[in-house]
Amino acid sequence: MRTSFLLLLVIGVVAVVQAATMPAAPTFGLFGEPRPRPLDRRRIQGLGKWAEAEHAKRSANDEIIFGGLRPLKNIYHPKIQGLGQWAVAEHVKRANDGLKFGRVVGGEDQLVAGMNYFLLIQALNGNGGNGLYKARVYEPLEESPNNTRELVSFGPAN
Repeated sequence: MRTSFLLLLVIGVVAVVQAATMPAAPTFGLFGEPRPRPLDRRRIQGLGKWAEAEHAKRSANDEIIFGGLRPLKNIYHPKIQGLGQWAVAEHVKRANDGLKFGRVVGGEDQLVAGMNYFLLIQALNGNGGNGLYKARVYEPLEESPNNTRELVSFGPAN
């Protein structure tokens, strides 16, 4: 009994001594995430311009909620219709099913590290019949290094 207690005491002392002599790890945050990239002046100005453009699209009493879904205020806006047209074209490139864009008939947006658009699209299928499709398009901030639009998902709206 006494020897096991002494052995545990020695192991504990050795662990404390080793921890005290080790250099501190270059980590940031509780779980050791890497230190975030500092914002330079150009990036801050770009974020400011982007925020002003988003603000101009919204009405005075419309609140921007980061991460929250909001219904699109104007589905007839050329940008929204263009996103829908791009989503159908991108889907056709991947699936080669002959869909033809009709119009965006509804949707929501979500402000994240860019903008997620959840669109409800009316399109003509290969048989010439109207169909409703759901598309999720991610558009990053203008100042992000990989500034490319991405079709996250596309499928029938059942």
